[in-house]
Amino acid sequence: MVALTEKTKKRLTMQTGEIAVETTAIRSLDWDRDRFDIEFGLQNGTTYNSFLIRGEQIALVDTSHEKFRQLYLDTLKGLINPADIHYLIISHTEPDHSGLVKDVLQLAPDVTIVGSKVAIQFLENLVHRPFKRQIVKNGDRLDLGNGHELEFVIAPNLHWPDTIFSFDHKTQTLFTCDAFGMHYCSDSTFDEDLKTIEADFQYYYECLMAPNARSVLSALKRMAELEKST
Repeated sequence: MVALTEKTKKRLTMQTGEIAVETTAIRSLDWDRDRFDIEFGLQNGTTYNSFLIRGEQIALVDTSHEKFRQLYLDTLKGLINPADIHYLIISHTEPDHSGLVKDVLQLAPDVTIVGSKVAIQFLENLVHRPFKRQIVKNGDRLDLGNGHELEFVIAPNLHWPDTIFSFDHKTQTLFTCDAFGMHYCSDSTFDEDLKTIEADFQYYYECLMAPNARSVLSALKRMAELEKST
């Protein structure tokens, strides 16, 4: 599925893939984006990631940027009836994660939005409509059934104050928001050639995470505690 926006002629594509048991990545590939947060120049575009976790109940982790509205929603509908989604987990409220929350709410009005206290407060000012919510703290868990029990890690300032990680105990998958990511666009769902992406990863870390190095260390400590609880 490919779209060229009329004004900019930028290439936008979608890709889906199974990354773990009953877990699907929905990747919004922004091939030609050349700048992010105004000040950061991009050499290789960027990617916005969303995830479906199918237990006895279904959770959607993050949405996508609003520029992908129709492409993303069509892709989501091809995977699942959005009305069947029980939980929408928002890792944080930057537009590439939460840009389509309002649209998902229209398709799934009974969904419960899960996030940190700060994220829920931000969303109230973004969607301008009532919604079910569940505020989570560090160590809180959400049982989706069929072994998919999500545990949440509060990770403020990586790189927004509302950031959370979500850890699925069944698949041992940790959804880390932006903390260990980079701006990069590729057909490869997984990082298959580390040398190719090393410069982009380092640039991203130095721009966004290094200024909050103490928060990175705190998040790493909490991640280590997840291993002890499995």
